[in-house]
Amino acid sequence: MKVSLIITTYNWESALRLSLKSVLKQTQLPLDVVVADDGSRPSTQALIDEMREQFPCKLKHVWQEDKGFRAGKIRNRAFAVCEGEYIIQIDGDIIMHPRFIEDHMKEARKGYFLSGGRVKLKEGVSADFEKAGEYKLSFFSKGIRRRINGLRCPLLTPFFYNYKKGRMYGRGCNMSFWKEDLWAVNGYDEAFVGYGFEDFDLPARLNRYGIQRRFIKFKAIEYHIYHNEHSTKHDMSVNESIYNRNNENKLIRCQYGIDQYLEQGNNSCKEEKGFK
Repeated sequence: MKVSLIITTYNWESALRLSLKSVLKQTQLPLDVVVADDGSRPSTQALIDEMREQFPCKLKHVWQEDKGFRAGKIRNRAFAVCEGEYIIQIDGDIIMHPRFIEDHMKEARKGYFLSGGRVKLKEGVSADFEKAGEYKLSFFSKGIRRRINGLRCPLLTPFFYNYKKGRMYGRGCNMSFWKEDLWAVNGYDEAFVGYGFEDFDLPARLNRYGIQRRFIKFKAIEYHIYHNEHSTKHDMSVNESIYNRNNENKLIRCQYGIDQYLEQGNNSCKEEKGFK
């Protein structure tokens, strides 16, 4: 199975560096990594160019102009240039466990998309990692919250497949999908503007299409680098209304999604150097 990894980022090079370094430590490498850049300054491009020289797989950079939080739009652009048949999605403030991609690949089944949890790093240890440009993490590491989410125990995972089954729970920093399923629902609905509810809407539309969510607790471990999460949030009432409307209308395929970018193909990203 060929896998693509998407990493969403915005103006946070020190975190993105750690996230990209965690790709290098994976037991199972993806076919390509696509950095989905929601309008970062040129220094992010410089970091990607630097990292590309040491990458053992394709490292692509898809960028759009900074017009506020438009994660759904840049993820759709990234989806359009993914070469894998299966797509894993994280954020640029995520450090992956070495078996993160392996776990998603082993749990992938037709008729399902996957969702996982995260361990939260405290402010002090996050700052230390960012300053050093390196990290060392395990279940026993100091300076982490939600430690139970850092326990990797595959034997327990099947008992939690239906965790929060009553709601279309999804977390954009730890999800994976079959490409054909994303294409069927047209990816993220770009009617959502700003922060909130786009990560709930996509799972809900996938579910209406017949794709069930499977939660993979105790596998696909990831560590979330500290930041003030409230600083990215705003009044989400408009997005909540869109989400409720889509549910009421039983919407499956959104109007504005991936298909806007498919004709652009690989011409919409920067990927000139360092391929093997």
